[in-house]
Amino acid sequence: MNASTDRLLRRTLWGNAVFSVASGAVLAAFAGPFAAAAAHAPVSLLGLDLAIVFELLGLGVIGFGALCAWIASRATLPVGPARLILAADIAWVAASLAVLAMPATWTTAGIAGIAVVALVVADLAILEYLGLRRLAADDLRPAH
Repeated sequence: MNASTDRLLRRTLWGNAVFSVASGAVLAAFAGPFAAAAAHAPVSLLGLDLAIVFELLGLGVIGFGALCAWIASRATLPVGPARLILAADIAWVAASLAVLAMPATWTTAGIAGIAVVALVVADLAILEYLGLRRLAADDLRPAH
């Protein structure tokens, strides 16, 4: 693996890290106002108020961003953990679609927020997939 081969994946993981930490911090800091804007009526999940769910989700996304940064910062990009990041991003998009498909009291702002974040994460997943493919193709090339 050389620098030109892993550049796309490494830069995408850095982008994922920045987006995750920033959006997670905003979500955790403004969980109450976001919960109020996202639903017409009070919503709870597993007995937790939506604001608490948003705060916990934001903190988890910050941790995910830190993991992306750690993976991207390694001298040799660890492919296994990068694949796990891709799988997590795909799971996020699928979960977002499931949340949007549920009968809920989402407002237009709530639907838009979920959809926009899912689209950003889907874009990151596509770039991660392409970066992983590039690494795999490089591994299959014969050494000169």
